[in-house]
Amino acid sequence: MKNILTAFLLILYSIASAQDMKGMKMPNNGSPKQTQTIYTCPMHPEIQSGKPGNCPKCGMKLVPEKAKATIPKPDQMKMPKKDTSKKNDDMEDMGDMDMGDNSTTMENIKKAKLNLGSINTVSSNLPPRTVRYDLYIADTTVTYGKKTKRAIAVNGQIPMPTLTFTEGDTALIYVHNKLNEETSLHWHGLFLPNKMDGVPFLTQMPIKPHSTYIYKFPIVQHGTHWYHSHSELQEQIGMYGAFIMNKRKEWDIPTIPVVISEWTDMKPEEVHRSLKNANDWFAIKKGTTQSYAEAIRTGHFKTKINNEWKRMNAMDVSDVYYDTFLINGKNQNHQPQFKAGDKVRLRIANGGASDYFWLTYSGGKITVVATDGNDVEPVEVDRLIIAVSETYDVVVTVPENKSYEFLITPEDRTKSASLWLGKGEKVPAQKLPKLKYFAGMKMMNDMMDMSGNMIEMKGMKMQNQVMDMNTVMYPEVTGEENPKAKSKKTEMAGMQMPNDKSMAADNPDIVTLN
Repeated sequence: MKNILTAFLLILYSIASAQDMKGMKMPNNGSPKQTQTIYTCPMHPEIQSGKPGNCPKCGMKLVPEKAKATIPKPDQMKMPKKDTSKKNDDMEDMGDMDMGDNSTTMENIKKAKLNLGSINTVSSNLPPRTVRYDLYIADTTVTYGKKTKRAIAVNGQIPMPTLTFTEGDTALIYVHNKLNEETSLHWHGLFLPNKMDGVPFLTQMPIKPHSTYIYKFPIVQHGTHWYHSHSELQEQIGMYGAFIMNKRKEWDIPTIPVVISEWTDMKPEEVHRSLKNANDWFAIKKGTTQSYAEAIRTGHFKTKINNEWKRMNAMDVSDVYYDTFLINGKNQNHQPQFKAGDKVRLRIANGGASDYFWLTYSGGKITVVATDGNDVEPVEVDRLIIAVSETYDVVVTVPENKSYEFLITPEDRTKSASLWLGKGEKVPAQKLPKLKYFAGMKMMNDMMDMSGNMIEMKGMKMQNQVMDMNTVMYPEVTGEENPKAKSKKTEMAGMQMPNDKSMAADNPDIVTLN
């Protein structure tokens, strides 16, 4: 029976391989001379293309590189051979590479500064002082998902209170542990005495149940940071919050701390156990199992067979299924106090346990002004991705007297959370399209042999972010999953269906920061 099954799979594999050969085009060695225009990415100059498009790493629009006087080598259009020159053997040898210019980036910075305009500042009238907070940690219950579950609140709220200081102050934080278990607090990204860092059994002993612990340290920096529990898995059930350190002279602009997080009705310990089991339960919950029916429908039957043959689980992006995503403790967070023309500074911290999040805005460009507490030259982007524990400061503008959506979307694009700025008619942001899981699966299969070992690819160095594996899965960058199988809806030329807010796959002008 085993031999019959093996033979059957081999036959299916052969059929799929033959189908893949049908659309293959062989290069024309007798083609005329190549064009001299080379397109490159301002952020990734090593990316080179003979035609306009988007960077496969970051999605930015490729720009023309300065024309060269050199003549293309005649062997560039030939099939590669095993004994090719060293140029193809080592991508790290870039000594002679023309890295292009950063004119597009500099233009972006100039435009961002111009659009920001002159922002007034306000100086702190108070001398450096000791600022005290009392934090009371206690059990609570919440219904963020479909069930009422246990959580941990600090001063009766989730997330924990935003702690605000001014550079030069001294932080004095009394932590009152009302739990029946140990706890601790870690101040993420802060420069402080080692004994105040808040890591149990490393820089301090845990804070015992029904006891008080005092953290005291100088504020010697500025920027957006956050803090969280460093005990067990308490962070995942509510113990996270924003930690803001203002400059002595700070922007006089409306500012909102934004803490992004996830919520699952499963106990954190159960999530941990499921991850160690390495099963497809979370993929089933998210509807991303990549079935045989979907594989056939999208033309990836061979990829599915390869995946099964190598006993690989379904292609995954974000490991855990979450019941909801939260912005400052709410899935839909409304801030109606803003009017047309207002500029709003969002101090964003990703307090999630496992998700990267895409940030997009329906009111126009997002201007990035700081990252991880450090000021940067402002740049305007259409979207950016924020990693776990990362922080960004961005400025957005409310164009009209309407309510504009600042959309938070996890990397797996299964759900989202929204921050609405302004009052009036709602202007939703474009939804990110479903990922091309089979494209990612195919890339993994091409990089791995039947034994699950990585294949040495000539010229490929798997470090220093040489390749962004997720990019092939983004329809808005690399096109639809199966463009030949268009529905009647998409074939109706020139017609835009109502309420279709998905991001266009053929948009060549998306400016991305990641």
